[in-house]
Amino acid sequence: MKYFLIGATLILAMLGLVFYGSRMHTACIISLLLALGTGALFTTYLNRQYIKNIQIQDRIRQRLSADVAHELRTPISALSANLEAILEGAMQASPERIEACYQQVQRLGSLVADMERLATAESDVQRLKKEPVDLLAFVQETFPEASGPSLVVPIDKQRMQQVLINLKNNGEKHGNGVTSVTLSDSGKVAEIRVSDQGPGIADKDLPYIFERFYRADQSRNRASGTAGLGLTIVKTIVEAHGGKVKAESETGKGSCFIITLPKN
Repeated sequence: MKYFLIGATLILAMLGLVFYGSRMHTACIISLLLALGTGALFTTYLNRQYIKNIQIQDRIRQRLSADVAHELRTPISALSANLEAILEGAMQASPERIEACYQQVQRLGSLVADMERLATAESDVQRLKKEPVDLLAFVQETFPEASGPSLVVPIDKQRMQQVLINLKNNGEKHGNGVTSVTLSDSGKVAEIRVSDQGPGIADKDLPYIFERFYRADQSRNRASGTAGLGLTIVKTIVEAHGGKVKAESETGKGSCFIITLPKN
């Protein structure tokens, strides 16, 4: 782009000299200086944007590394402490103790599986296999109680099924189960609303629930063994379809997750 601007200005300056002679001499010099100045400013702007993008990506990598380390630390520490106590004879290898160790191993496996699913969702953004689908019939495969009009929407069935399963699991773990699923036609987009009657999400947590490893209720998520990646995967897949997802909630009155997908 920079070289295009410089080249275009230089060509105009040369044409001015050819057709108007010395009368355009001063104007041509000014045009040349403007071209060089524009190029320098544009180069500076691109360099700043490049550096800014690198800094953003670096912060994301650092945060992800810190989040992963934090999630791995708790189960590994618990597992290590239990096994060390058994090996040193300070604790018997009772069925209860072995069960506790097994639960920590399961938690590690769940974390790795969630990270693999997220990596797959992010890497497959450009490789979606969309096909026209009756959205109501498709949603009813996961939520038989779903209601609404029949809408044909192009989706990747495998990826969108992961979205619905994640929302169902989220409702069962944190929302006392999904209570209603409705579809509606909103003009150019189809809308899916998945509601529960759980404890709801606090206003301070609502803007962050789709971020990696974010958990509004730390103790409840620790107990369930979730890593806080399910809704991140939902957001990644929905946006890959050109859609949007958001959550509406009120403490004590449940939550509603709203997905919009383009119909074309």
